[in-house]
Amino acid sequence: MKKITLAVFNVSAIFVVILVLSNCAPNKGGESTAKMQPSLRVGISTNAPPLAYKVNGKIQGLEADFAAQLATYLGKKLTLVSLPWEKQIPALEAGKIDIIMSGMTITPKRLYRVAFTKPYLRSGQILLVRANEARRYSGGIYSLMGDKPPIGVVENTTGDFFVTKTINRPDLTRFKTSRVAVEALKQGDIDALIHDAPILCYYAAMNEGQLTPILQMATQENLAWAVNKMNNDLLMKVNQFIDEQTKTSGIKTTVKRWIPYMQ
Repeated sequence: MKKITLAVFNVSAIFVVILVLSNCAPNKGGESTAKMQPSLRVGISTNAPPLAYKVNGKIQGLEADFAAQLATYLGKKLTLVSLPWEKQIPALEAGKIDIIMSGMTITPKRLYRVAFTKPYLRSGQILLVRANEARRYSGGIYSLMGDKPPIGVVENTTGDFFVTKTINRPDLTRFKTSRVAVEALKQGDIDALIHDAPILCYYAAMNEGQLTPILQMATQENLAWAVNKMNNDLLMKVNQFIDEQTKTSGIKTTVKRWIPYMQ
């Protein structure tokens, strides 16, 4: 599997693997859906490299690696279920998948519908701009408060929610995927893109010299995996997996493989 090497940007302050040292006590709640299935059905959105994307029809990326490791830990066969971002939570609620592994941010709104595992990665919202205009946006997202340049977000993501609530721009352009949004930025349809730091740093590395990230995070976000609120058994086991992988630096190693950074 081809790995992506990002040696251009110093993002050590952005990607901090969270050390989860406490053990999760067993919860005697609902019956495990995964236990009743011959495989672990993982819902994953494949439009967000390096977290998850397709190459020649095969799903790869950080979340795909984590999913394979989790399935092995649980002793189950892995089944990756590719879903549009907005259909992941409905699929989980309907019992069509067992867990969502798509770089999802823990938010109060989502907590009403799903149960989140312990966080495994800390991230945030940053800007991606054209390289020749980087100085104009040196203040990060709050640089957008001034002359109000055309900006874009990926719809129904944390970046979308943040801009809608904080910046209040009626002319905001919403895109279906990060890939389409990046192309719009390159073509000059928007002047700045607000999205998750890992994804924008990936696109900046893939378009070195043309695009650059502004590495000032406007938010501090915990990324976690989501299970059905009634599936306490699976939640407990996934949290145990996170605990063990954190103690052995397994999570840190996997993150560095896909999102490397310079110390």
